[in-house]
Amino acid sequence: MSESIKNIVLVSASPKVDQDWAVSSFLAKRGELLLNDKTLDFKAIADIAIDVKTIYVRSSLMHHKTEQAFDELQSADAIVLIFPLYFFCMPAMLTRFLQDFVVKYLSATHVASVYAIVNCGFPEPEINQEAMRVVECFAQQTGRVFLGGVMIGGGGMLIGAQAAPFMRPVFEHVDDLFSRLKRNTLLEQQDTMLITQIAPKFPKWLYFVGGNSGWKSMARRNKLKIREIYRQPYQR
Repeated sequence: MSESIKNIVLVSASPKVDQDWAVSSFLAKRGELLLNDKTLDFKAIADIAIDVKTIYVRSSLMHHKTEQAFDELQSADAIVLIFPLYFFCMPAMLTRFLQDFVVKYLSATHVASVYAIVNCGFPEPEINQEAMRVVECFAQQTGRVFLGGVMIGGGGMLIGAQAAPFMRPVFEHVDDLFSRLKRNTLLEQQDTMLITQIAPKFPKWLYFVGGNSGWKSMARRNKLKIREIYRQPYQR
C-alpha cells in the first residue's frame, strides 16, 4: 500500500534580524520537533505520513523566495501562523506576505485548516484576540477552516525563562495545539474551533521592572542616554 503524505507548513513571522532571539522562530522549531516525533502510535493510519516545513517570512522576503513559499502554503493541508503582536495586530511584513499570497492563490484547492500562535509583550494574553480574528478572516477568505490556536501573554519571557517552572503551563498549551493539529491532520478530521490563552504565572510588577531594565540596557548598548528613550519628537 502506498503511503499518503500530509503537508504541514509552519509560518514563523518575527521581523527580528536575529532569529535566535525570536519567540516565533523558537516556537516553530519546537513545533517541528513535536510534529516529527514518531512516538505517537496512530495504528489506524499507518499509511499516512506528514511532511513538516517551516517558512521564515523575513528570510523569504529578503531573499526573494516568496514564490516558493506561496507554493508550499497552497499545497499545505494545515497551516500554523506563528507571530508576535505588533501594534495590537500581526506584523506588517506578515500582512503583506499573506496579501501577496492571496493575489497569487485566490482560494484553496483542497480541504485545509489554519491555526495560529500569537504572543505579545503584554502580560494579558487576551490582548491577542484581534490578531487572532485577522487569522480567522484570512482562513475564511481563502476557503480554509480556522481551528483556533493559542494566545500567549508575556511572550518576551519565553526564551530567557523557558526552563523555569512557572513557564511550564505555557508550553503545555503550545504542545497541546501541535498535538491536536497532528491528530486532526493524520485522521483527516476537523474538530471544533478552540482558542486558548495563557501567560506565565509571574508577578506583573516584576515583569515590568525586567522589561524596563531591558529597554535601558538596549539603549546603553546603542550608545544612547536613558533620557532619550522618553523623547516625544512628534508631540505638539
